[in-house]
Amino acid sequence: MSSLKRADKLQQIWQPMNIGSIKVKNRIMMTAMGVFYGKDNILSDRHIDYYAERAKGGLALIITEQQAGHRLSKGSFYDGCTAWEKRAIPQYARLADAVHEHGAKQFVQLFAAGVHDKGNMIFDDWHPLWGVSNIPSIFHKEMPHVVDLDDINDLKKGFAQSALNVKVAGLDGIELHAAHSYMLGQFLSPAYNNRTDAYGGTNAKRCQFIIETAEEVRSAVGPDFTLGIRISFEEFMGPAGTTAEQGEEQVDILARTGLFDFINISAGAYHTFGNAVPPMGMPAGQNLPFGKIAKRVVGNQAKVFIVGGITDLYQAEQVLCDGAADMVALTRAHFADPMLVKKTQEGRADEIKRCIGANECISRIFDQRPAACVVNPATGREKRWGVGTLIKADSENHKNIIVIGGGISGMHFSAIAAERGHLVTIVEQNKKLGGHINLLADLPGKDNWRKFIDDLQRKVLQHGVTVETNHKIDVSYINSRNPDCVVVATGSKWRRDGVSPYRPGIETLPGSNQDNVFGLGDAIIKAQREINSLGNKVVIIEEAGTYLPLGLTDILSKTGGIEVHLITPEPRVGGEAYKTLELMQIMPRLVQNGVIFHTETNVTSIHGDTVNTNFLWGGGEDKIDNVTSFVFALYRSAEDSLFYALKGMVPELHLLGDAMAPRRPAQIMFDAEVLGRQV
Repeated sequence: MSSLKRADKLQQIWQPMNIGSIKVKNRIMMTAMGVFYGKDNILSDRHIDYYAERAKGGLALIITEQQAGHRLSKGSFYDGCTAWEKRAIPQYARLADAVHEHGAKQFVQLFAAGVHDKGNMIFDDWHPLWGVSNIPSIFHKEMPHVVDLDDINDLKKGFAQSALNVKVAGLDGIELHAAHSYMLGQFLSPAYNNRTDAYGGTNAKRCQFIIETAEEVRSAVGPDFTLGIRISFEEFMGPAGTTAEQGEEQVDILARTGLFDFINISAGAYHTFGNAVPPMGMPAGQNLPFGKIAKRVVGNQAKVFIVGGITDLYQAEQVLCDGAADMVALTRAHFADPMLVKKTQEGRADEIKRCIGANECISRIFDQRPAACVVNPATGREKRWGVGTLIKADSENHKNIIVIGGGISGMHFSAIAAERGHLVTIVEQNKKLGGHINLLADLPGKDNWRKFIDDLQRKVLQHGVTVETNHKIDVSYINSRNPDCVVVATGSKWRRDGVSPYRPGIETLPGSNQDNVFGLGDAIIKAQREINSLGNKVVIIEEAGTYLPLGLTDILSKTGGIEVHLITPEPRVGGEAYKTLELMQIMPRLVQNGVIFHTETNVTSIHGDTVNTNFLWGGGEDKIDNVTSFVFALYRSAEDSLFYALKGMVPELHLLGDAMAPRRPAQIMFDAEVLGRQV
């Protein structure tokens, strides 16, 4: 079925709808998503460009990232924004104009961080944390001051002032953030609320602070300004947190107050953040049953929004038809492609940059850095690289370009250069494009990486790039083609020499040249071809921190017949996978499969079937015997020899991607974007 015919089948999502005092043009929205482009803790021009691009792409409703609704909350993230200070109003007004120009509506999400904050985050604004009870954050572990009645009144007044600032600026509504274990959610959750006063002890009392806050907001903005709330319907913490039964009761209590024009259904908590921002491999639509319950409970008292890994308009149409929501959020999907709605309307759905759930966005937030997207380097850089910014090359400057290597950087560069008018050929030595991303795509639950490769390949072909696969390249081949420009994107290879910053001065780990020692890439290929090819006792030495070594561990350990040891000098395995929320997904499975973990452990040597280790902080040597295979998941080395062989032999030569330096996919996609626009 063609994209155009499929687009014609969409009906429910195009229906306009009233939400309180405003009317939206369709049923597709973007919920609040932390991007942290703030400047001096107020909304920045980068923010405005980012939201305006998504309004231009056809979204009906956008909600800003969380904005501090109280003076003690802007520091939860270093570049977080304030709403309670009047200096925020001018930028809010500019945002309103930018979004309204394209027919979209813009709400502002107000939050307080509670214990999920660092009191010394902003250097000149240190403060004690405010908590609902004397329970610290699982992440920050800073003990709070337990709010008393005066503090509670101060919080309510802060939210009211913030809401008034938003209204004065000309924006369209307010969402109170009571999900994901932030301050209002801490009042709702028994995991954080052990109060015995009017604000705790029962589910109804845990709702009381939110009701009073909404009343205070209503007194400031009036009955005709749109107000809603976002909640975690289920925190997935068992009886320790909010259960689905309690979530249903909370929805009922809040809807019956008549204070809220919408209720935004999410899930998860700080303990279970993978349920709030599902990583790749988790099924989409986990919140849809909660949406159906909320719709039944709420009736006509308010509109119901839903979120949860929904990535295209056909899924959204089904959600509406099934009665699971009135408005459907495609949040990370629009982070990846702001033109998603417009492309679908125009029958160009096959041009959409699909979100793959890699969670590069959330990973950077853990590092207190602005959010970026692995599949779309233009995200957050709309002024520089947004729709319509690509400049065609002068016809007299069109170049014959050969790209050596068809990984993601080679493909992305080629598509941009070809779209600009250059004649581009990709030459790849393997049978298929994708480079080392194919290793990820072949892991269980990681097939979304294949979508990434497919989308890049489709764009390459769309812009007329010639692709030659299964083709070995050398200097004589390049000379025979007489190119104007050569881009070497030959990737990288997993090292097996054992070099590590934890072993300074040691250029080769003793024993690393044995036949039973493998680099991570080769080990994965062997294991996928024959599960027992690495033997019955495998030691994986892990410093990469990414999902890849965990994926190999998963493949090997699930059989039950292979004993797997995972050794790392780090405090935990998979440090980077922790930040993408993949660690929360896979670790219970690895533990159940009997994987043996050795953290803060350094490998000193390998002898035959024995690996010698020591605890990072001393205490003598230990060893593991009878090992059949050793796998090094340490570092990769650039495959750059062809670049240096070609130096001085072609008119223009560039080194790109992992061949320049092995890095995260988002970094090499950025490099490809830069070079594609410059060449």
